[in-house]
Amino acid sequence: MNDDSGRLNLGQRIATVIWFLFGAGFLLALPVLLGLHPLVLPGVLALAALVAAPAAWLERLIFDRARRRSLLRAWIRCALALAFAFSILAAAPLYALAIVVGLDPLLAPQAVLSNGKKTVLFQGAVHVGSEPFYKAMIYDLEHALSDGYVIYYEGVRPDPAGDAFFRDVVAGGGSLNDEYKAMSKVCGLTFQGDYFQLLKPQILEHPDRHVAADVTTLQLKQEYERLAAADPAFAKKVQASVEETRRDKKDAGAMTQFFAWAQDGDPRHQSLAGVTCRGAMTLLLKAKGEKPAVLDPVILDFRNRQLAARIEAAPQDRIYVNYGAEHLKGLLAELRKADPHWKVRSVKWMRAMQAPETLRGETIE
Repeated sequence: MNDDSGRLNLGQRIATVIWFLFGAGFLLALPVLLGLHPLVLPGVLALAALVAAPAAWLERLIFDRARRRSLLRAWIRCALALAFAFSILAAAPLYALAIVVGLDPLLAPQAVLSNGKKTVLFQGAVHVGSEPFYKAMIYDLEHALSDGYVIYYEGVRPDPAGDAFFRDVVAGGGSLNDEYKAMSKVCGLTFQGDYFQLLKPQILEHPDRHVAADVTTLQLKQEYERLAAADPAFAKKVQASVEETRRDKKDAGAMTQFFAWAQDGDPRHQSLAGVTCRGAMTLLLKAKGEKPAVLDPVILDFRNRQLAARIEAAPQDRIYVNYGAEHLKGLLAELRKADPHWKVRSVKWMRAMQAPETLRGETIE
């Protein structure tokens, strides 16, 4: 109740602030609810009205024994509060994913490694990222070329004797490039392979400065067979992981529907799907770096050893390495096995994923 001066008491002030926050949260949630589907908002309101009936009766029974308020008034008040709360809860995950990308972004390292004789400029990459990230990468790569660096590119090279193994075991029965391209469209991002097409004229003109430094699919197959023969438990884990991936792809009905919904031509769907996709990718890629994958001994460790050996044997003393960011630690460890003088001279971090910038202005006419 109000005090004698007509001012709100402490409880009323707190309630006013809570109602204000609920109202503001509801207004923020509206674009999300309306963008998901036309029936989402009516559904939330109907659910709130339904749940409010027993909730209002219970509140009135416990806190309003004198029955100063009518049941209808209590129901309206409770329904409004629940509508606000349900709307906020429905939109909160999407805002949380947007906040993750903005405040705790996925970062890629650009590290300078040296043993006093050779210098390796390691540019950490991601297969799907933001266009500004790839623009900065291409700029730095071209600058490195002007400084006399030779470019080492990541990319497992095809070999007829190992392609089936790579497709079935590593790619889960599909094409990784096709999956990356599809993901880039939904996420509002860029596929690395498409952006690097800009370098094709330079590669054709100076093939000696652009080296496909990765292993072949046959080499990966041979390394897997070697490890599997030495450790049958490893082979069982890999086969179990492959079967699980295949089952997930067969049962990917929800994911297929999400991709179709995201690309149905509605800009609101595209925007909401992009926020969801970028946030989920950021969380998944960060978690991936914390927990080793089953195939890491083949996909990471073996390729790191091969890359380090290639760097050690290279006649050039300046090498720019464009590889996945997760290869940096392993590569440095392998280089130090051959020469403990290898050190990290500097590290620069680059934001690999962010919301695409949309600029709109008025036309001249």
